[in-house]
Amino acid sequence: MRKLFRILFAPLLIGSIISGCSASGGEDDKQVQKQEVKKEKADADQAVGNADNPSKLESPPLPVSLEEIFSYPEGSFSSEDLSIDTSDTEAALNAVPAVPEDASDEEIKELFGYLYSLYKMEYQDPRAIMESASEVEGPESEGGSQESPASFNVEIVLDASGSMANKLGSKTRMELAKESIKEFASSLPEEANISLRVYGHKGTGSDSDKKMSCSSNELVYPPQPYNEGELNSALDKFNPAGWTPLAQSLIEAQKDLAQFEGQDNKNMVYVVSDGIETCDGNPVEAAKDLKDSGVAPVVNIIGFDVKGKDQQQLEEVAKAAGGTYQNVTSQQQLQNELNKAVEESLKWRTWYYEERMNSLEDFNTQKLDIRSIKNDWVKNHNIEKAKITTSLSQIKQKGKITDEQLSQLTDFRDDYYKSQRQVIDDLANVLIDAKQSDMESIRQQIDELYEKNVSN
Repeated sequence: MRKLFRILFAPLLIGSIISGCSASGGEDDKQVQKQEVKKEKADADQAVGNADNPSKLESPPLPVSLEEIFSYPEGSFSSEDLSIDTSDTEAALNAVPAVPEDASDEEIKELFGYLYSLYKMEYQDPRAIMESASEVEGPESEGGSQESPASFNVEIVLDASGSMANKLGSKTRMELAKESIKEFASSLPEEANISLRVYGHKGTGSDSDKKMSCSSNELVYPPQPYNEGELNSALDKFNPAGWTPLAQSLIEAQKDLAQFEGQDNKNMVYVVSDGIETCDGNPVEAAKDLKDSGVAPVVNIIGFDVKGKDQQQLEEVAKAAGGTYQNVTSQQQLQNELNKAVEESLKWRTWYYEERMNSLEDFNTQKLDIRSIKNDWVKNHNIEKAKITTSLSQIKQKGKITDEQLSQLTDFRDDYYKSQRQVIDDLANVLIDAKQSDMESIRQQIDELYEKNVSN
C-alpha cells in the first residue's frame, strides 16, 4: 500500500508542473525554478525537497498533552482569516496525493495530521498568568481604605460606685472620667454612634443599700451620633454612689448593641472602672458571653488607678472578653487610652475590609483572565476546524478521498477537538479552583492577623 504524503514538491514547482510548464525550460529554467523554491520556502515550510530531490512529507505527531500543544510549531497558514484561497495554500493541498481506497486508519489520520500542521494556531498557556499568594501583612501607620463597616458603635460602661468619688490629684476620679468621656466623644467620626451606660450610681456603699445599688444599671445615652448638649446632660444625671455590679453592666451592654450585628458593623465597648465586682455577679462569665454574642465587640477594660487583686480581676475580665486591659493613673493616660484604642481599631478595621475586598478582586480578575484565555483556545479550535473542513472538501472534490474516508476524517476531527476542548476546560477549572483556595487562604490569614491585633 502506498504511504501517504510520499512526495511533496515546493508549491511554486508543483504549480509549474500542474500548469504543464515542463520540457521547454532546459537547464536555465531548472536554475530559475530552484531559486524560486528557495524564495518561497519560508512562507510554505511544509514544502520540503525539490524536483531533483523529492522527499516524504512529514508532520509532527498530533499534540495531546498541554506541553505538546505548546511545543508544536505554529502552522504556515495559521492566521485568523478563515479563507484558504491563496496560492500557497492551494499548492499545499494540491501536493496531497490521493489516498488509496483501502488505506488504513493510520494513513487516513496522517492526512488530518498534515492539515492540522498547516493551520495550527498559537496557544497561550493560562498557567503563565497565575500569581503566587503573597504573605499577608498588617496595615501601615499611614494610608486609607475605601471600605468601611456599615456602622461604627462605641459604648462606654462607666463605674459610678462610691469609690469613684476618691480624688486623684485635685479632682475626683468621676470628674476626670466625665471630662475624658466628653473629649473622647467629640473626637469620634461624625458617622459613629456613641452610648453611655453607668452602674452603681444609686444608694450608698452600706449593706442596707446593696440590693438597690446592685440593681442600678442605666443606659443614660442610647446609641446615637454625638450630640454635645445631650451627652453633657446625661453625664450630669449621676454621681458616684454605691456598689459595683460590673457583671450586670456587661450583660446590659450586649443588649444595648444587639441591633448592630458584629458581622457587618464595628462595635467597641469601653469599661472604665476602679474596682472589682461587689454585687455577687460573675464578670468573667459575662465578658465571655459578650465576646461570643452576635455583637462581637472589641472590649477594652481601663482600670482607673487599680491595684492588687482588683487589677487581677479586671485583667481576667478583659481576657475573657477577648479584649485588652490597661491601667491608668491620670486623666491624660485615660484620655490617651480611649483615643488610642479607637484609632488603632479603626486602622485595623479599615485594613481588614480593604484586604478582604482586594483578595476577592484579585480572584475575580484572574478568574476572568483564565476564562478569556480559554475562550481564545475555543476560538482557535473553531478556526482550525473550519479550515480543515474546507480543505477536506476541496480534497474530496479533487477525487483524492472517498465519501467514506471524508466521513472518517470528519469524525476524527470532531473527536480530536472534543478532547482538546476537554484539556483546556479541565485546566481552567483546576486553575480557578487553585485561585479560590489561594483567596480562602489569604482571607484566613487576614482574619487571624486581625483577631490577633484587635480582638485579643
